[in-house]
Amino acid sequence: MENRKTNCIVEVSVNGANGRRAIGIMNMQQALDLPDVASLSYTHPDPIKAAAGITVSRQELAGFAAYH
Repeated sequence: MENRKTNCIVEVSVNGANGRRAIGIMNMQQALDLPDVASLSYTHPDPIKAAAGITVSRQELAGFAAYH
């Protein structure tokens, strides 16, 4: 059975010299399946925190997926 929390939607962004640039919207599992690139950031899986602009690292996202 698939973990329901991995179906949470996150926005994946690349962080560069000119700030964050969104590259895609996907579920948490798809985001974690992307290559481990240090310049990527992810909106928080909690919609309220995501709306506030809170981002997390890949490690934090993986921890959220494992915990929930």
